[in-house]
Amino acid sequence: MTDKFPPEQEGSDTQPPAEPIDAKSDASELANDSPTTAGVGQVSVARTGWVAPLALVLAVGGAALSAYTWYATHVAGQLEIGRELGRLDGVARDVDRLITHQIEASEAVATLRRQGEDDRNALRSDLQALTQAQTTERAQRQKELESLADIVAKNRSEMGVARDDWLLQEVAHLLLLANQRLALTGDVVLAKKALALADERLKALAGPQILKIRRALSQEQEYLGQMTSVDVAGVSLVLAALAESVGDLPLKGDSDRPQWSDSDDLAQSSVLDKPADDDAESAVRAFSRKVLSDLGDLVRVRRVDETRPPKLDTAARFLAYENLRLQLIGAQLALLRRDVAVFQENLKQARTWLGDYFETGTPLQRFDTQLAELQRAKVALSFPDISGSLTLLRAEIQRRDSIQ
Repeated sequence: MTDKFPPEQEGSDTQPPAEPIDAKSDASELANDSPTTAGVGQVSVARTGWVAPLALVLAVGGAALSAYTWYATHVAGQLEIGRELGRLDGVARDVDRLITHQIEASEAVATLRRQGEDDRNALRSDLQALTQAQTTERAQRQKELESLADIVAKNRSEMGVARDDWLLQEVAHLLLLANQRLALTGDVVLAKKALALADERLKALAGPQILKIRRALSQEQEYLGQMTSVDVAGVSLVLAALAESVGDLPLKGDSDRPQWSDSDDLAQSSVLDKPADDDAESAVRAFSRKVLSDLGDLVRVRRVDETRPPKLDTAARFLAYENLRLQLIGAQLALLRRDVAVFQENLKQARTWLGDYFETGTPLQRFDTQLAELQRAKVALSFPDISGSLTLLRAEIQRRDSIQ
């Protein structure tokens, strides 16, 4: 790797020989000293005797110094060269190691590149397969959604038809209820409400037949609105209250019955009110009073200007009360059936029965006044025919059933 130079050349290049330098210096010294020696005489001859050995010693010392210098320089150079060569060898080994590492890294990079390319190709193929599978699945889902949409649309149409049929049946029930309530009980208010609800239900439907039915409903509602309402429920409740209060009316002859029971009660109460200390005396006094009272009630003297009817027995009293009650109940039923003739006849018989069998007085007058007011009540009404809309609706329902 490195070039090695011979030691001789390195020594000649680095350090010159020492001997010529010493000879020149000695010659110069002799030349410089020659004038002095020539002028002195014997002193110069004596001095030259020891200069030669000195010069020889100096020459030997210079040669030794030169040799040492050359040796030191040569050895130091060799050592320096050895160190440099070792360093260069280390650098060369590092470079070789780096080159080896670089080659290995390049091979690893190439391997990774090939592996990445393979992975990329595999991923691309997987992605393509996944994309194709998703496309196929999306197409299948789209077909399923389309089929479901068709089914939902079909079901919706069928449900719409079923809903319309159900709505028509509900309207028919409302119209039938209005006709029945008006015909059986004369309930104009409920008939109006039923017709209004039927018209409200028909607003959700469309069609020429529906318009005809709504037009008929509007006319029937107008007919009912022109009628004068009768408080049938109120009159019926008044008759029921009168029938319950029949038992409070006094019968003829009830005012002439003796007050024996009352006297007995008064006597017993007076005996109970006495203190316990006067039991014997109070008992005697109470007994004497009772005897005198009973004797006084045996005979009653009274002036009678007219013939008094006899007192009714228990069976007759029961018949009198129940007959009047039945007349009132019959009037109530006739009112609910809108039978005006039977209603008036029952009230008339009830008033006649009051005058024949019941005692005149304030309770009887009040009872008779209420019956007279009921007789004057207008319960006879002519109801319009509201069955036209129901007939049209039933025809529409039959037409839809025949189409289906």
